[in-house]
Amino acid sequence: MTTSDTTAARLPWDAADPYPFYEACRRRGDVVWDPAAQAWLVLGYHAAREVLAGPAWISDPRANPTASEALRFLNPQFVDASMLFTDGLSHDRLRGAVRDVFTRSFIAGLSDGIESICASAVADVAIGEDFDVMSQIALPLPIAVIGAWLGLDTDQCAGLREHSPAIIRLLGGFADDDELEAGLAASAVLIADFLPAAADRRSHPGDDLLSYLAADPNLSLDEVVVTAILIAVAGHETTANLLGASLIRLLTPGPAGERLADRIDPNDADVVTELLRLDSPVQATARTATADQTLAGVDIACGDPVLVCVAAANRDPHVYDHPDHYESGRSGPTPIAFGHGAHYCLGASLARLEIAAALHHILGRWPVLAGTPVWRDTPAIRGPLTVPARFTT
Repeated sequence: MTTSDTTAARLPWDAADPYPFYEACRRRGDVVWDPAAQAWLVLGYHAAREVLAGPAWISDPRANPTASEALRFLNPQFVDASMLFTDGLSHDRLRGAVRDVFTRSFIAGLSDGIESICASAVADVAIGEDFDVMSQIALPLPIAVIGAWLGLDTDQCAGLREHSPAIIRLLGGFADDDELEAGLAASAVLIADFLPAAADRRSHPGDDLLSYLAADPNLSLDEVVVTAILIAVAGHETTANLLGASLIRLLTPGPAGERLADRIDPNDADVVTELLRLDSPVQATARTATADQTLAGVDIACGDPVLVCVAAANRDPHVYDHPDHYESGRSGPTPIAFGHGAHYCLGASLARLEIAAALHHILGRWPVLAGTPVWRDTPAIRGPLTVPARFTT
């Protein structure tokens, strides 16, 4: 389906609470056309997996006809160097450069360091002191983890935190012209900062992830830098957003005053899985059809853009019973919060480890909400801007 509407495409749901929109759309089917997004919305779990794992879809944003005006800002070198936007052999080469250090067993070896960082971040907040979870724990924690792993200095970590929000708007897709310019400017700053560091590690390697990347002869220096920035930005932003959203869910009292935080075991791996299913930071990911095809009974034409609504798929009522509710030990297929197929999130194991460790230390101090959380206006990557809280022990 195509459209002659010249209005700029936009994500049509409310960033704070997108789920009513998804459910209203779902009444029309698992795959529906949305004129605001100028794309097919893929809402069903099985249809979403089919797109994410299927060969007849492309990730390159330059293939999306509705984004052609915005793409005049994009540097082709930046797109071609990013595993997020590449497919096939190019994607395999970029992803293969870091695959071995993102295995579950390798990441498990980082657990002591992550536990120490989490414990320190939580211990820095005094009992009875009102604080913002996002600015004091959720955002600094994953930056500290990835900064230590990449071997970044204090200034580089500070730059990462300062410029990541603008880059996330760019990576999330459907940014307007001003946001694209801001995202590319932020990317340029980080690239200029990381480039000399990567060049130095290529000549004088250390025991860190940036040195590991720089030592790969199959990667250009630009690819080393873009890969490092992607890992750092995407990894810490999504982890921080999931931690903030999870704490809102866990600490918000129900009708009878009960809280999920009072009856879960944060050391149970199923807890993080269910929180991911309910509050996936990545709301949607874009693909473009490379051939005419039929998806969930709907004909999709070659060149048509789709938005795989990950968050909607994870609440598909045909796949999960009572999909809007938290259920311990839930049965059913694995949520696709980290994607599926070739683009499955490299940092999934790291994010799970960080969230589990953070919840263990935070909930161990019996936190309560100290105000009303505020959500960020970022529809593609959902997360809170502020989460006011207070520790009672």
